[in-house]
This record gives sequence, C-alpha cells and structure tokens, in this order.
Amino acid sequence: MRLKLVVIFSGVLLLLPYLAQAQVKFGGGLRGGILGYNQNEIDAHHFFWGLQGRVRLVKFLGAELSYQKRTDNFNFRNGNIELQTRPIQLSGFFYPLGMFPVSPYFVGGTGWYHFDITVTGDLNLPYVSGQGTFSLSENATHIGVGVEGFIGDHFSVGADVRKIFLTVHNPLITNLRFNAYFVNFMANFYF
Repeated sequence: MRLKLVVIFSGVLLLLPYLAQAQVKFGGGLRGGILGYNQNEIDAHHFFWGLQGRVRLVKFLGAELSYQKRTDNFNFRNGNIELQTRPIQLSGFFYPLGMFPVSPYFVGGTGWYHFDITVTGDLNLPYVSGQGTFSLSENATHIGVGVEGFIGDHFSVGADVRKIFLTVHNPLITNLRFNAYFVNFMANFYF
C-alpha cells in the first residue's frame, strides 16, 4: 500500500508542469457495446446502450466514467433465467499519438459489475425452485486498446476492446471466472 502511494505521488509530481499548461476538455456522450462472457460468445444480438463522461488532459491522458445496462434470457430445463448486467467502469487513458486528430489509446481501470438474476419456473437444480431474484456485485479490473478521432474541436467518435478480469465470489457461485470482453462504440461532445 505504501509503495502504491509513493508511485502515485511521484507520478503526480512529474505531471504537475504539464497539468499547469493543460487545456482540460470535459465531454460526455453515448456508447453502444457488446459484452461477451466468453471470448467465443461475443454476439451482436446482445447490443446494449449506455452513457459516459470523459476528461482529456495534456492531449496524452484522459479519464472516463461509464455506465451500461444489458439483459439476457436463458431457457434452462422447464424454467427461465433472466440476467441483468449493469457495469460501471472508471478508466484511465494514455494516447501515445495524442497530438493528432485520430489517436489510438491504451485503457485500464476498474469496474463494478451489478447482476440481478431472476429465476422463473422449475430449473431442476438443488436449492433453486419457484420464482425469485437475487443480486450480487463484483469488482474487476480491465485493460484494452482503442482509437478516438476528432471531427472538429468538439466532437469525437471511437471504439475500443476491453478485457475484463471478472471472478464471482458468492456462497451460491464459488469462484466463477469469466473470460469477459467488452467491445464499445462511442460518440462524445467536448465542451
């Protein structure tokens, strides 16, 4: 913990001269995405929408807060499982070619993934019968790559792919690891 604080403090000190000259841009917009719980199951039929807010600093650095919502239905034996996923992600960006209107970027951060699971009917499973809903939340890190291009001074479009390192720790579901991926498409307006 102490080493993390020293690294963060040193990084802030190194960035202070650039932050003093920075032209900070705040923006927000819409995003569409595809979430695959398995890299072989990224499916266009599960396209879902969300929102994001972004900050650009020193042309080379940025940050984002995003929210999306998705609902899946699975027929299982004589019942149905509805899975509602609501990820909230906090991400940092590094634009190695930030001086150009179109720049690739590296993204990394953390996210909070909220799941609501509604069971209807008989799934013929132990401890699961009738109808009911239970919720769980997990925290997971993510990394990825993308590209953002500016059209004029205020409007940008982009896309990225993010790998999510998600493990569910719950008494009903013990250490279930997902090989999850996000593919996002976004449009932003910067002030």
